Amino acid sequence: MCAGAGGARLGGVEPRGEPVAGTVPRGLPTVGVPAPADGSGWRRGARPLMWLLLAAASLWPLTGAALGAAGLVLAGAVTAVAADRDPDVVSGRGAARRVALLAVTALSGLAAVLVEPRGLGYASAFVAATMIARLVGDRRVVALFAAVLTVLVAAVVLAVSASPWALLAAVGVPLLASRAWSRAEFHREHVRVVALLAERDALRGAEIAAAAASSAAEERARIARDLHDVLAHTLSGLSLHLQGIRAVLARRSAEDDPVIAQVDRAADLARTGLAEAKEAVAALRAPHASAADVERLAREHGASLTVHGDLDACPAPWREAAVATVREGLTNAGRHAPGATAAVTVDARDGLVVRVADEGRAAGATGPADVGGGQGLAGLAERAALLGGSLDSGHDGSGWQVTLRVLAPERVP
Repeated sequence: MCAGAGGARLGGVEPRGEPVAGTVPRGLPTVGVPAPADGSGWRRGARPLMWLLLAAASLWPLTGAALGAAGLVLAGAVTAVAADRDPDVVSGRGAARRVALLAVTALSGLAAVLVEPRGLGYASAFVAATMIARLVGDRRVVALFAAVLTVLVAAVVLAVSASPWALLAAVGVPLLASRAWSRAEFHREHVRVVALLAERDALRGAEIAAAAASSAAEERARIARDLHDVLAHTLSGLSLHLQGIRAVLARRSAEDDPVIAQVDRAADLARTGLAEAKEAVAALRAPHASAADVERLAREHGASLTVHGDLDACPAPWREAAVATVREGLTNAGRHAPGATAAVTVDARDGLVVRVADEGRAAGATGPADVGGGQGLAGLAERAALLGGSLDSGHDGSGWQVTLRVLAPERVP
């Protein structure tokens, strides 16, 4: 059938339309920032492997103590992965839970150092210091966590090393936490700016579309006024003059005088042109064409109507072309084949197909049989071309048919 929201909150900004592709930059999930859906999630998948490598390194030297240290590192890895994959990271809820999980990660690493000083248990504490800034959005909590962890790392270093220079390792905790906090803040600010830019572009697009629609409506109204003031008034005056001439000729000539027949023919043309001008003015002043306009035209001309699909679901230019095709086809049928039976078919299930056909001039029908210069069909063909469609008209058996075809966008070759 013819086919013509709210997005997720991004970094404190509520987008007004569909989320823009690429709004979320690459990176791991951060408080207030959704996880990117661009394939960068491989980093999260690689984290368990990193922990396994860290645990394997803690097995050196191959002793019972090293085995215990490796078990502690793996336990810390489990809690770190659980904190990293907490579904409440984006919303910011559950911060206390993530702090507790990362505390277990850090403590298990320090315990592994106490069990086997030659292992890599320190790495767990450093990783916890890095993750806390990304997974917890409260600066005070991050600062307190880093301060306590710094003291614990210093205490463990003093317990397992006689050199005071080893205390420099504890300085890495606040440095890593500070660096991670700055990166997380940059990440969040990046998303806020991108979301604001996307919203600005959406608003600008809406304003441009509204201005274009307003300009088009003003132009249609101007054309309608010109048609009404010039063409309709002229045809009305012409019709009145022809009626006066007909009355004078009727008094001075016989009823079968060919001049009277020609005046009657001209009067019929003036009345038909006036009716078409009024329809054109009404169409120009209508806000949007719809299926109801097709039904009205069929009813006014006594034509049968068959509709498949929902015409109102088609874009406005398609609906306008459909109504214009039906109007022109039925008007031509009444003009060229008065008294003929006409049929209108509208198919909006896959693209748009509008067909108006008649059965030819009815036997015994009176009235004009061939008037007009074909400019209406030329205008319809131009309208169809602008939509990427086509207009076909010609004889159909004893009658005449006009068919408009517009392909759905996905079917355009």
